[in-house]
Amino acid sequence: MRDRSIFSFSSKLVLFFILQLSISSLIIGMSGYFVAKKELNKKGEQILKNAVIQAIDLLYSEYEKVESGIMTKQGSQEIIKETLLGIKDPDTNLRDLHGKIDLGKHGYFIIYDPHGNEIMHPSLEGENILETIFVDQKNRDLLQDQITVGLNGGGYTYYSWWLPYSTKVSKKISYSDYFSPWKWIVVATTYEVDLNRAANIILFVIFLTMASLISIVSVIILKYVKFMTTPIVAIVDGMGKIASKEYIKIKKDKHKDEIGRLVDGYNNMVESLQNTKEHLAEREKYISYLAFHDDLTGLPNRHAIEHHVSDSINQGCTSAYMLQTDILGLKIINSTLGFKQGDRLLQFIGSYFLELNDERLFLSRTSSNEFTIWIESVEHDEMVELVYDLRKSVKEHISKNGFGRIVDMHLAVSEYPKNGISFGELYEKTSIAMKIAKDTNNLRLNEYDKKFKEAMENELSMRRYLRKAIEENEIHPHYQAQVDYRSGRIVGVEALARWNSNALGAVSPSIFIPAIESQNLVTEFSHYMMDKILSDYPRLKEKYNDEITVSINISPVFFMDKGFQEVLNIKLQKHSIPPNKLTIEITEDVFISDFEEVTKTINHLHNIGVRVSIDDFGTGYSSLNYLTMIDFDEMKIDKSFINKIIEEPRSLELFKIFCQIAEIYNYDVVAEGVETEMQLEMIKTTLPIVIQGHLYAKPEPL
Repeated sequence: MRDRSIFSFSSKLVLFFILQLSISSLIIGMSGYFVAKKELNKKGEQILKNAVIQAIDLLYSEYEKVESGIMTKQGSQEIIKETLLGIKDPDTNLRDLHGKIDLGKHGYFIIYDPHGNEIMHPSLEGENILETIFVDQKNRDLLQDQITVGLNGGGYTYYSWWLPYSTKVSKKISYSDYFSPWKWIVVATTYEVDLNRAANIILFVIFLTMASLISIVSVIILKYVKFMTTPIVAIVDGMGKIASKEYIKIKKDKHKDEIGRLVDGYNNMVESLQNTKEHLAEREKYISYLAFHDDLTGLPNRHAIEHHVSDSINQGCTSAYMLQTDILGLKIINSTLGFKQGDRLLQFIGSYFLELNDERLFLSRTSSNEFTIWIESVEHDEMVELVYDLRKSVKEHISKNGFGRIVDMHLAVSEYPKNGISFGELYEKTSIAMKIAKDTNNLRLNEYDKKFKEAMENELSMRRYLRKAIEENEIHPHYQAQVDYRSGRIVGVEALARWNSNALGAVSPSIFIPAIESQNLVTEFSHYMMDKILSDYPRLKEKYNDEITVSINISPVFFMDKGFQEVLNIKLQKHSIPPNKLTIEITEDVFISDFEEVTKTINHLHNIGVRVSIDDFGTGYSSLNYLTMIDFDEMKIDKSFINKIIEEPRSLELFKIFCQIAEIYNYDVVAEGVETEMQLEMIKTTLPIVIQGHLYAKPEPL
């Protein structure tokens, strides 16, 4: 095995050197061959030209004899033919290829008149060959080319033709010129193979020399390569032993070059492997730990819970629940306090879960802010109580660690085997329930229902119809009144998009508005809705009063569009709407993109008389900051905040503070989502504000 390995490696090196030598020799030899061939062709062309010149000199000499009466024309022409080609054989009517002027082994003269009649030819004399074509170019007339070149003062023609008395085709060169006294085209022609004969000899010598040189060098290289490869083969053998956990060093011998350093490197590697072998077991344990645990929290990861659930099902589990929790305030913490604080929050949650000693629960972290819990050995009602207790305990735990009340959880659950019989099915169903919970901002436990999947499928179907809905005017504005509760007078309306699809029926804005954003239809939809709302304004005045204002929600994408200001100006003029009767509602999301540009746009709106309202106030945690930096006309307190003022006294106090801030900055205040008399009574304890909600009016078409 060892000898074969040496021979194989040596052979490869020898072959490499031989190839290098062969290629180098071949390049040099072939270069010389092609240079010689080119020069010989040039020389051959000159020989042909000189031969035609000599032939024409001969023709003039014989012509003068005919003119002076010394020779007959027929006699002189026969002398010319015998001189250029040879005597005609009376039996075969063929002439020799060679006359007194040497044109090579296969070269010869031809003479024909402008009509294609052969005056002189080795085998075709007396025939008309005007229609003769080239062998390699079927649409090219050989004779016409030579005649044309000759009549135009002489020149070369390149073509292919059969070798004399042979079926083999070879490249030819001819030179043609015109002898005007007798109207003859005189042609000297030969084959490149005759011209390149010397070049072929050069090529043969090159190959012979190269073969001799390769034979000699191969013997020398083989011995040298064997000397050089012996340590390398020893290293290869050593590597094989390392695979069997045998760490053996090799001798350096006489090598003091790169191979010697390679041997030193191998020996150092063996020594390092010996030193690190004792640490491998511990490292393997750590890698195994990472495969099944989340590095940040120390909890089992998705891979681990998948194994646990699969094992539990395979071992005969009859009933269980898969719970997902999604941390609601993590994004805010990351954006305001930084990702390190977000990681601290996750670590606090993880540490709490790790301390739980409940055999019914298998807890894991399965994504950034998502924890997945497998719950066994409980009835449904017990599971619900357990989930709410768990959320309460987690919130108390992280509150003690400095995160206050800004953190909450969305909760979603699926049931085994009712909703799925494998980890994949249950995880998918739980994720669908979680998406519904997040989309609807539902903080209750959201249990999977098959209608959720149908809703998602309907949403996908809806997206296919959305563009068509805009094009075919299926989406219309509904208007919800804004009421001054002191007088009961309607002072404004908010325009809200509603879609009653011919194909899908009524589609909720919570579904189609995000779909518009995801399909990049925001600008197109905004143009469409703005035109509809502004065209409705005269009828809004008729229905309500002449002082009515209309509020339009503007997407941050459209608001930050470079053409927004110009579009708004054009549409106000187009529909003849007084700018002070229009309120543009924006959310604090718009400030994330470019605060300076947002400020410029708001200033422009004020300059032309349009009112600006900050919408959904109380849902974010940067709104107070923007109130001090931006000159708004109105703040709209979000429905989710209004819902808290009855149950949470502190929320009511904060609500009053918002109203006092609005009074300081001279902002109007609109309370959204007011649905009960109790909410209204609470609101009446503050300064006068405008009410918008089902207590007074629902959104309705004009």
